[in-house]
Formats: sequence, structure tokens, C-alpha cells
Amino acid sequence: MKSELELNTQWGTVMEVQLDINCYFNNGGMYIGLISKEDSQLESYGDVTVNLEDKAPDCCAYIDTNNMPELEQFIKDNDLGEFTGITRRSGFCEYPLYLFNEDKLRELCPDGMKTYEDACKQRKESVKVEKSR
Repeated sequence: MKSELELNTQWGTVMEVQLDINCYFNNGGMYIGLISKEDSQLESYGDVTVNLEDKAPDCCAYIDTNNMPELEQFIKDNDLGEFTGITRRSGFCEYPLYLFNEDKLRELCPDGMKTYEDACKQRKESVKVEKSR
């Protein structure tokens, strides 16, 4: 299974990256980052998603096109997700909302997706408990 993806950067270079998936602590929203390998060391390359005030729906996230304008093409090229047609303004930036391909994310980052999906499941169960009171 190939977990490395190619990112064509805004500077005309190609980076080999891996996905890092988790959830944001404050709202449980989906976090996706990119990790690159430099001199046999893994290091954070950048964030695919941004954590805006309100949590996006499950398996959706706002994309950080402000810092990495190449992300929409990267997502499309690697069948990672699709644009929902919704955007959200924060400051001077407009961020597109993407619905991610869960199967593809599980294939590329199984541990991260398990962490994210477990957090979603736990959050839904706690909402059921609150509603039943």
C-alpha cells in the first residue's frame, strides 16, 4: 500500500508527503496535515485543514488555500475528497469546505482515521446520553 503522495507546490517543486489525520481538540473537527521526509526524518510540512470557529460536518473540513493554494488540486489529483460548494470567510480569507473520501483516507492513514472516527463515535454517544437525560 502506497502512503506517499506527490504534492506539486506553489513554488514549482514536487514534495513526497504523507497524511497526518487527527481531530481538533476544541471541537472534534477533522484535522489533516502533511508530513514530509527530510534527511530520513519525518517532519510537518503544513496543514491541509484549518480550524474555524464552528465544527464542519463529519469527514468534512475547510481547506487552507490561504497558505497552500495548491491544496485543491492536490486533493483532486489524489481522489482525497470533493468540494461541497460551500465556503467560509475568516478574516480576509475564504476557505472551501471539502467532503473527504473516507475509504481513501483510511487506506493512506489508517491509524489517524481510526483516531478521528473513534472521536466522532464517542462524541455522538455523549450527545445521545445528554438527550436521554
